[in-house]
Amino acid sequence: MHPILGGIMFKLVSVAASGLVAIGLGLSGCAAFDQNKPAAQGDNASATKELQIKPILQTTTGLSGKAFTYPEGEAELRLLRVEFPVGGSVPLHTHPAPLIAYVSQGQIRHTRGDQVNTFGPGQAFVESDQGGPHTVENIGEEPAVVFVAVASKQGLPTTNFVTPAP
Repeated sequence: MHPILGGIMFKLVSVAASGLVAIGLGLSGCAAFDQNKPAAQGDNASATKELQIKPILQTTTGLSGKAFTYPEGEAELRLLRVEFPVGGSVPLHTHPAPLIAYVSQGQIRHTRGDQVNTFGPGQAFVESDQGGPHTVENIGEEPAVVFVAVASKQGLPTTNFVTPAP
């Protein structure tokens, strides 16, 4: 990969990761991050609150254990909110670009062959573009909400559905 493109993609992934941290802080109700409140509250209680940044995920591989690569072309970041109804699922599929998934509500199961992972609120994972076909399903008793940040390129789909072998 060209050194300049690699640097740009690193910055794009850093922005995507920062966006997910901001979403996590916002979803957890961090008052110091509330845009509806004025910057100076004037009371001692708000003056003692500090912005807290807690790492959620940092990795060089996806769930499959395989490293990810960035697609070449005109870079594009995507942030998707995916809501799974109770019992809902995404059938067998792959991703042509790496992504970070952050579960904000509910319980999901990610299955690739014999590898099964479950995730709940506040948990995240990386799906590699080299990871292979997998499914995702809501295994909870309430809708599951997953925020997905994709480091892609313009015109590239986020998901490619796979027809299972007979």
